[in-house]
Amino acid sequence: MTDTNLIIIIIAFVVAIVAIYILYSIILYQGSSSKGDELQLSTKNILEQVQVLFNKREYSLVQLLATKYLDRVPGHIEVRVYLAKAYYEDRKYNQAIKQCLIILKKKSSNVETHQVLGNCYIKKQALNKAIREYEFVYEHKKNDKEVIRTLAELYRDTEQLYSAISAYEALADMLELDEEVADVQSILAELNEEAHDYPAAFEAYKIRLGIYPNDIITNRKLVELYIKIKNYPIAIETLLYMLTFVTEPKVLLWVYETLVALYVESEEYDKAIEYSEKLLDIQGSDKFKVRNDIATFNIKLNRTEEGVAILEDLAMLSQNGFDVTLELADAYILRKEYDKALERYMILLDKATQREAKTVNLQICDLYIKWAIDYSDQKKYEESAEMLKNAIQYNAINPEIYYNFAKNFFAQKNYTSTIESLNKAIEYDKQKEYFAKYLLLLSEAQHQLGHFFEEKKALTDLLKVDEKNPYGLYRVGLMYAAQHDVKNAEESFKKAIMYDSDLIQAKYNLALLYENNNRDKAKELYIEVLEQDPSFEEAKNALADMASSDYY
Repeated sequence: MTDTNLIIIIIAFVVAIVAIYILYSIILYQGSSSKGDELQLSTKNILEQVQVLFNKREYSLVQLLATKYLDRVPGHIEVRVYLAKAYYEDRKYNQAIKQCLIILKKKSSNVETHQVLGNCYIKKQALNKAIREYEFVYEHKKNDKEVIRTLAELYRDTEQLYSAISAYEALADMLELDEEVADVQSILAELNEEAHDYPAAFEAYKIRLGIYPNDIITNRKLVELYIKIKNYPIAIETLLYMLTFVTEPKVLLWVYETLVALYVESEEYDKAIEYSEKLLDIQGSDKFKVRNDIATFNIKLNRTEEGVAILEDLAMLSQNGFDVTLELADAYILRKEYDKALERYMILLDKATQREAKTVNLQICDLYIKWAIDYSDQKKYEESAEMLKNAIQYNAINPEIYYNFAKNFFAQKNYTSTIESLNKAIEYDKQKEYFAKYLLLLSEAQHQLGHFFEEKKALTDLLKVDEKNPYGLYRVGLMYAAQHDVKNAEESFKKAIMYDSDLIQAKYNLALLYENNNRDKAKELYIEVLEQDPSFEEAKNALADMASSDYY
């Protein structure tokens, strides 16, 4: 059998050689013939032979015959086109480009050559040149789906977003097969999303889903797009639909995790708990993290007992339990069980690394500050001071320690000590994170001591840090009013109300200013104050006085 195949191959090779010899002889014979006879004989025979060989994919033979012929008859366009195509098919792109350029120099309207040249440029990654050729081809082949597809792909590859969208839209209108339509719509959706044309992207995804409603990738991309535009209800609706057909564990994991995240974003913690519990049964889910999340959601719903119980179990199960123990301590603080929280922190300190110990120390400092605030709210200032002294042992440069000392001193009318503590708070607040509230309390303490210059400086510094601080603007307004600077007082009160419409003290004092020149506006403001706080006696009395004076 092998010998027979070998004989067949040899015979075929001999026939090909003979054919080449005969054709070459014809070409040579043309040298002794008249020019007219040469063209009539060689053109027909050579073109037919080149066509046959090209169709049989004998590209090397096409190159040999065409080259020999074109050496003698260089102006034969059709043969040169076949030569260019043969070079292209044989991956000799530079030679193909050279032949195409020769053809187009003589016949620039040759559409087939422009297409071959465009294909060569694609192979050479000269995509912008390829686009120019295919745009020419498209003008002559507007109904050719493959031409439009190639042009669309070129636009997409060169990031010509809007041109790519237009080309794919034109292609979509020509397609009939569902599979092809679906593929193009998927590309259009991605392109429109990139162009921030979200309605068009949604439309494309929906067309694809009309063909393949249970396509996981498309449904997933649709969900991600809904999330991007913060349309969480429809994203959730789509995820719930996916649960009706998704079975692959990895996809199910993504669906449930995304559902939980969206319910958290929407602050629907009951739903977050419901789907977290279902997530526990999904292969690949992080059971520890999910239970931790369930504890957090319970605490957010004020179900601190349930949350703490879960965290206590997790702390026991975990080998290290550092993060869980911190969360458990936070839960105890939320329940004002400060002793239990402190106990947990101390357990962590015993086995903490240097880095962990630093974190725990900061947490203990914050714990003591919160404990101090709780005592202060109960007017137990001595106990509050003890907690703040404890806080200093764990982070002596925490400005909140000294601010809370200041608040306690202010409540006890010890304004000198208030100012001393606030100056420390301001010194330690390097990032100026809390400057505004420190300066506000400082201005009030200076006011109580009759230090009006220092009060004004504190308020000026405050508004440099936070020019929209409503309470700072209100206090500036009071200073202007005390100086009978009605214009600036009015402007300050108005700004304060603009940035905080609930600041009734600013409304009341603005109404006092208006009593002299705009009584209707003053009445309106007093009424607004009483709507917000019906027990505001000063506003009641002012309104009553205005009513009496109007009557008389």
